Amino acid sequence: MPRVPYVPQDVPGVIADEIRARRGPEGLLPLDKILLHAPPIAAGWSKLLGAIRTGSTLEDDLRELIILRVAARNKASFIWIHHEQLALAAGVTAEQLTRVGDIQTPLPLPKLKPKETGPSGLSDAQVAVLHLADDMTTNVQVQESTFTLMRVIFFMAGIGPDEASLERKLVEAVSTCATYNMTSRFLVALNVDDRADVPCPVPGLASEAPLPLTQSPFRPNPPSPSPDLGRIRLPDGAIIATKVYFRDMQAPWVVLVNSLLTNLTMWDAVQPALSAHYNVLAYDQRGHGQSRVHASPCTMESLADDVAHILDHFGVARVHAVIGASQGGATALAFALRHADRAARIVACDTQPASPETNKAAWEERIALARAEGMSKLADATVSRWFGPGTAISDAMRARLHYMVASTNLGGFEQGARALQEYDLVAQGLVEVLRSKPTLLVAGSADGVLPYRLEKLASDVGSPDRVVFRAVEGAGHLPMCDQPKAWVDIVLPWLTK
Repeated sequence: MPRVPYVPQDVPGVIADEIRARRGPEGLLPLDKILLHAPPIAAGWSKLLGAIRTGSTLEDDLRELIILRVAARNKASFIWIHHEQLALAAGVTAEQLTRVGDIQTPLPLPKLKPKETGPSGLSDAQVAVLHLADDMTTNVQVQESTFTLMRVIFFMAGIGPDEASLERKLVEAVSTCATYNMTSRFLVALNVDDRADVPCPVPGLASEAPLPLTQSPFRPNPPSPSPDLGRIRLPDGAIIATKVYFRDMQAPWVVLVNSLLTNLTMWDAVQPALSAHYNVLAYDQRGHGQSRVHASPCTMESLADDVAHILDHFGVARVHAVIGASQGGATALAFALRHADRAARIVACDTQPASPETNKAAWEERIALARAEGMSKLADATVSRWFGPGTAISDAMRARLHYMVASTNLGGFEQGARALQEYDLVAQGLVEVLRSKPTLLVAGSADGVLPYRLEKLASDVGSPDRVVFRAVEGAGHLPMCDQPKAWVDIVLPWLTK
């Protein structure tokens, strides 16, 4: 978690509005949500970054390569993730990205042939600005030879054809490097985006490639594994945030799938009990937590396929269980349909196998509320609905979940809600699939009609040795949050038997 909490996505204020306007549909980034604790600093920071990005005459590829090199040097993977696509759009190739992110291999010297690229795949100008980024980031003091090199190459390449333009280019290059050193140090110091000291996901390097279990990148640390954090890119380009609690090479894997309007931290109260037996892989569903909103439509099928792609990335062929809650529970059931051979068991909590007709209008109302009055208003209504009379949720947990909902990206919420409006896993053959798939259906006893819906699903399957329903007494919509011990007492014995 960041060392300072994020402000909500819809935090009011002129400065916040200006930053949202600059960011566009994606809304406030995690960096913005930390800086806005100090609005004047956030305003100045935003203006400076805007000037570097849009007010500079430095060539786009050179600017982005400086930024990416600084990110790689400082392990500021938040910056790398956000600027990799900008670099590609500026004409930087995948081969060049790999070379820029490879900080272990010394940079080549320019060939003084401005129209050619060297063996590294980089032009002389690109090599020169990378040398500048290395000097400024690792040594602070920049060698005079670096500036001489830049002057010569910029002049030869026509980047600085006269003295005035050349001096401006040098100032812009140094300003870019200085600004992103400042930004990267801020991000890492405050653990913004849960990315402190996590290597950048450089394409083509070993840290990016999926590894089999025998080459796991995670370090065992029983009995309380420390998490390895990361972001991965799915085949359609979606960026997904993950957290792995690795126990040991022999331990089976379980996957945790969060609900709509939450993030992977919703499992924090039960994760230690699971990690005592399993390697635990949690992630933020699309548009939630630190996973980015993506342009492709969000459906129950695509959410189930996301789980498979995440397992592919980590080289895990088959898991012991996929465990999901609410939308995550529906995702787990859809995974059983689409990838039955990749999970030995399924645990679906506080969900339903098909969306009732009335849900379509209900989701439209919630989307309209969030658009009109903001995510904080939606959080008021949502948390009250999740944990109403009869539940015993603590004030601290209620406040934490309210913050989780309020800080969810509006676009991410809307995409997820659309996925829940019209799906029918029963029509796709779920009942038949579950007859051969050990499945635990769990719901809080005070979670409206969902306990009855899940109990009926178990009855329809008609295989009590395979599919069972259990209620968590006195729990609301997320029993792993408001009644974690009771939830563990039901789920863990069923997983380990």
